Amino acid sequence: MNLKIKPYIMLARPANIALVTTVILITSAFYSPYPPVWKVLLSILCVAFITAAGNTLNDLNDIEIDRINKPKRPLPSGTVTPENAKRYMYLLFIFGNGFALILGFWNLLLSLLIVTPALYWYAKRLRNVPLAGNVMVAFLSSLTFIFAAAAFRDLGPAYIPALYCFMISLIREIVKDLEDLSGDGANNSNTLPVAVGEASTRVIAAIMILFFLPMIPLPYLAGLYNKWFFFIAVFAGGVPMVVMMVRLFQVRKAVNYYQLASVMKIIMFIGLLALFIGRV
Repeated sequence: MNLKIKPYIMLARPANIALVTTVILITSAFYSPYPPVWKVLLSILCVAFITAAGNTLNDLNDIEIDRINKPKRPLPSGTVTPENAKRYMYLLFIFGNGFALILGFWNLLLSLLIVTPALYWYAKRLRNVPLAGNVMVAFLSSLTFIFAAAAFRDLGPAYIPALYCFMISLIREIVKDLEDLSGDGANNSNTLPVAVGEASTRVIAAIMILFFLPMIPLPYLAGLYNKWFFFIAVFAGGVPMVVMMVRLFQVRKAVNYYQLASVMKIIMFIGLLALFIGRV
C-alpha cells in the first residue's frame, strides 16, 4: 500500500468522520450517569472506520464520475490506485466490525448485518435509483444515533435526533446530486436530477425543506428540549434553511450547489449543538 497517508485520509473524508464522532459524543451526553468511556471511544472508532470504509467504497464506484466532478480526489487523480483503495477499504470494514463485536451483540448486528451490506447495496445498486439512494444514505446517517444508543443500552434518547438527522441528510444528499449533475449525466448515473431534471429536483428539495421547517421547534413545544434548543435550532438552523428553500424554488436563477451542500453540513453541526445544549 502507498505509504503516503494524506490521500487515504482524503478517501476517508475527515469532515464526515468529524460529524459522526460528534454524533457519538452528543449522544453519550444524553445519558446520566455518563456511559463508560471505553464504550464511547469504541463507538467512535467503530462508526469512524465503517464510515471511512463506506466513503472509500463510494469513491471506488465513482472514479469515472469524479474525473469530471472531482478530478483532484485520490482515485481519479491517480494518487491512490483502485487496488490499494480496495485493500484499505477491507481493512477499515474489518476493524470497524471488530470494534462492534467488542461493544456487544446489538452493535455487531447493526454494523455487520445492516450497515455494511447496506453500504454495498447503495454503492452497487441504489446509487443509480432516483431518490432511493438518497434515502439510504440519510437512513445510514441517522442510524449513527441508534448505534450509539445501542452501545449505551437505552435507545430512547436517540429517536428524535435520528429523525432530524434523516431529514437534513436527505435534503443535503439531493443537493449534492444537483452539484454532481454534469458528471452523473455524462456517466449514465441515474440520480434524481438526471431522471427528472434539475428544475424539478430543486423544487423537490425545496418542498422537503418546507415540510421540515415546522418540525424544528416540536421537541421544544413537547417539553423535551429547553429554550436554548429552540433559539439555536430555529434561528441558527431554520433561518438559513428558509433562505436555501427560497433560492431552490427560484428555478430560473443559478445557484452554487456546492455552497448549499456545505451550508447543509454546517446546519447539521448546528443541529447537534442545539441537541447538546437543549437537553432538559
